Amino acid sequence: MRVAWRIVSAGADRREVSRSLLTELLPGARLSSRCSRCGGDHGRVRVSGAEVTASVSYASGWAIVAVRDGDQRVGIDAVAADATGLDRVLPGADARTWARVEAVLKADGRGLAVDPARVRIVERADGEWSSTIDGAAAGVGFDVEAPPGVVVAVAVASAS
Repeated sequence: MRVAWRIVSAGADRREVSRSLLTELLPGARLSSRCSRCGGDHGRVRVSGAEVTASVSYASGWAIVAVRDGDQRVGIDAVAADATGLDRVLPGADARTWARVEAVLKADGRGLAVDPARVRIVERADGEWSSTIDGAAAGVGFDVEAPPGVVVAVAVASAS
C-alpha cells in the first residue's frame, strides 16, 4: 500500500493535483474517473495499464491518494482534524470516525449512497480495525500518517 499527499495551491484544480500525484506513483498507467450516474469527471478513480486499485480524498488544501497492488478495492478518506458538524450525518462522529467510515464506503464501492450509520468499526489488537456494513464483513482498515491538521484512514474491501 502506498499513501501520498500533495498540497493543493490556491487556484489549483484539486483533481489535477491528485491525478498528477497518481501519475507519478503509477508511471504508464491510465486514469479515469467517470461518474457512473452522470458521466462527470468526479467518480471513483479507475486505473488501467497497472494491476492496482486507487482512491483519492481531499481535505484542508491537500490531495491525498492511496494505491494498492492487486484488484482488491481500496478506499481512503481525509478529514480536517478540527472538522465540526460530522455528527449531523453520523451521530457521535468525530474526524477519526468519519474518515474510517467513509474509507470503508469508498472501498465498498457505493460511497455515500449507503447511509454511514450502517457501518460499524471494531478496533483490533494489532492496531488495525475491521468493518461491517449491516453486519456483513466489509473489510479491514488502518489510520495512516497525514499532513498537519488532517486525519486519514484507509480501508481495503473484503475479498468477494
